[in-house]
Amino acid sequence: MRKIKELGEFGLIHKLSSQINFRASDSILGIGDDCAAYPVKSGKFEVISTDALVEDIHFKLSTIKPETLGRKALSVSLSDIAAMGGTPKRIMVTLGIPKKISVSFLEKLYSGFNEICNHFKVELCGGDTVSSPKCFFINVAVIGEAKRIFSRKGAKPGDLVFVTGTLGDSSLGLKLLAKNKTRGKDHKFLTTKHMDPTPRVKEAEILGRSKIDITSMIDISDGLVQDLHHICESSNVGAQIYEDRLPLSPELIRTCKRSSIPPLPLVLNGGEDYELLFTLPADGVKNLIRQFLKAKVLVTQIGKILKPGGISMKMKNGTLKVLPESEGFNHF
Repeated sequence: MRKIKELGEFGLIHKLSSQINFRASDSILGIGDDCAAYPVKSGKFEVISTDALVEDIHFKLSTIKPETLGRKALSVSLSDIAAMGGTPKRIMVTLGIPKKISVSFLEKLYSGFNEICNHFKVELCGGDTVSSPKCFFINVAVIGEAKRIFSRKGAKPGDLVFVTGTLGDSSLGLKLLAKNKTRGKDHKFLTTKHMDPTPRVKEAEILGRSKIDITSMIDISDGLVQDLHHICESSNVGAQIYEDRLPLSPELIRTCKRSSIPPLPLVLNGGEDYELLFTLPADGVKNLIRQFLKAKVLVTQIGKILKPGGISMKMKNGTLKVLPESEGFNHF
């Protein structure tokens, strides 16, 4: 087996890039030049984002396969494009590679990249490889297109708060991985939700194509409460959510019950759900529900937007609980 040093930077780039087989039909230049080049379509916005995953901060090499890591690295970046109502089109990947990383590991990592690129029809069109003194890291830049832009700013008092999918699964999956408890179908479902999330590109496209007045949107990466705070701060509003409407998976409910784990902290502050959290006026709800039912994807109203005054949760017993911002994930 050849070592990275034997291949050299450009030999490694050629070896890895040859594994990526999706190429956008409108690409002018892809991997192999100083820049990628493609035409810009009139009547659409370009949306651009970048995200980094760092060893021992976002993942542990001892608990995740390189193929899975490759899929997750791209998926979390595609989720940012979805959060803006966009469709991802191109990505660029930078790798920081320490000596402990093998060529075989990188080939498997790129196999994961290739799966996501093919599934979402996204072209990996360039990037960079650098040596790293200790930890392995991945930086992904993603470019997408959108007919309409959904941002965090725009929610108004009276709007309703919706979320796709279920909440807390990823956080509980991480907890199981940390305790090395991955037995049975429920555990596998939860750990997969953490290690191999699905970006809600399909759901974002439904919203983008519709005539529904989406007043604000964000993806839930740092936790429901913290990301709802981002919307409230940007829009200068408050919010109230309802405990009995928070969508929980059967797998989470069963696992929490068996292990005596309180589910609410996972659901409110766990993070890395990568679901879409968005607001809209009440007169758009029927259209929203109709389109999501037709697409067979889950969406749930979990609250409402209020005048400025923070975020609270109406508990099942009818009392109100103030939800502070700082309980979600924060790098620093």
